[in-house]
Amino acid sequence: MEISKRLIDKNLEFLLNGKMNNYDEYMEVKYFIKSNIENITNITFYFVNADSIDAYILGYILKLKDINKLNINIIVSNARLYNFLQYADFHKLFDVKIKEYE
Repeated sequence: MEISKRLIDKNLEFLLNGKMNNYDEYMEVKYFIKSNIENITNITFYFVNADSIDAYILGYILKLKDINKLNINIIVSNARLYNFLQYADFHKLFDVKIKEYE
């Protein structure tokens, strides 16, 4: 999984491209996110080229919302992942959309 970021109008966007392969990769992604969220209140996660999201990342996103009190949006690039998030009721906690990365 590759991760990158960009800041647009005080909204921090993380692009997570591909599928996470192991716990060590999750720790790298978590550290990258954690080291970039200081003084940020709005985050958008783009999941591109992934059919699923690892439970580690889903748990961390929930933590960012509940503990850090961040406003989080999730955008996915395919219907399979969008349907999974709907099934898991993530649409009740986050603004979940399906569209291509811009």
